Amino acid sequence: MRKSLLMTFLLTMLSCVFILAQDRKVTGKVTSAEDGSSLPGVTVQLKGTAKGTQTDANGVYSILAPANGTLSFSFVGMSSQDVAISNRSIIDVKLTVNAKQLSEVVVTGTGAAVDKRK
Repeated sequence: MRKSLLMTFLLTMLSCVFILAQDRKVTGKVTSAEDGSSLPGVTVQLKGTAKGTQTDANGVYSILAPANGTLSFSFVGMSSQDVAISNRSIIDVKLTVNAKQLSEVVVTGTGAAVDKRK
């Protein structure tokens, strides 16, 4: 009886560990902090892994991630942002415009043909 009870208890604890270790589906919407418009094509990556996705045309994303993970959001011309998941299943993010932009562009010509008939 005692051995059977101990075995049942151990199996229950083992199944709880597997349930806690599973990834959960995290969804959300990425918008611009300036005007609130949705941002399509934002890269959403699980920090420390190669697992990632991009937002659709409406700025909506969906990714499987562990509860203790961190999501990294990046987009051209916007400041990157890291957000801890911490048991949330919906994470909406507002990205701000990156103030560091190129002040000038230099254009050089390569392989330009020169006419030598003079």
